[in-house]
Amino acid sequence: MPTFLIGYDVEHLDPEVTRPFLRRAAELHREYGVPATLFVLGQTLERNVDALGQFVDDPLFDIQQHTYSHMPLKTLVQRNSRGTELILGGSLDRTREEVSRTSELLEEHLGVRCTGLTGPYTYYRGLADRPDILQVLDECGIEFLRTYGRNEHDWQPVPLEVQPFWYSLQGFPGLLEYGVTGWADCLLREELGWDDHDGYLSELRRNLDLIEERDLVWSYLQHDWASLRGDPGMTLTETLLREVRDRGIEAMRYIDHYERAAAQR
Repeated sequence: MPTFLIGYDVEHLDPEVTRPFLRRAAELHREYGVPATLFVLGQTLERNVDALGQFVDDPLFDIQQHTYSHMPLKTLVQRNSRGTELILGGSLDRTREEVSRTSELLEEHLGVRCTGLTGPYTYYRGLADRPDILQVLDECGIEFLRTYGRNEHDWQPVPLEVQPFWYSLQGFPGLLEYGVTGWADCLLREELGWDDHDGYLSELRRNLDLIEERDLVWSYLQHDWASLRGDPGMTLTETLLREVRDRGIEAMRYIDHYERAAAQR
């Protein structure tokens, strides 16, 4: 069955960006009945505890984490039309601190037990080549990830044929990698031009067509700030959610999909 998973990286440090996004996202997802997951930066959580509290008991939403300060978990060598850039990852000790601190904040402020994480920037092959990082995440209670979000150039898009997989080969059969397939919203809109709404929606529709044709899971990433940029009413997001609903595509929170996948193993 074609499945749509949308996760928002809630990472902006200005509450004047985060709060309008959260209000509008809540309205749209409730209107169209499409579930979503919020992957929240620890620093952003500290500034928006009350605004995030409304999502805790809403069955359409799930709250997970995006590290504390947006530190990359591993190094990228990003190559695109603008050149090549080295983005250094953090140490294992720093990774443990970033993840454990954010999980503690979610528990303290929202009563949420965190089991999911989006890796800042995302990476080629996710963490398949870094069992040492997987060990740290496993010890921090993480059960599912979105870290495979780059192609061989540490850029995008990632083919939708990259489907969720377990890190069994690395020794962590209970850790499920979802990846981020296609383009993340901000990179696609920057590539097309932020005002090219039609081009952006065309790409999203192509992805919906593909998952319907091939019964794939589409793990899609949007950001709080990018969802609002040049589109304060989030009409692009609304169009996407309406299409998912009208096509009858299965939409789930990541936590629910993970629990189903784990039960089916």
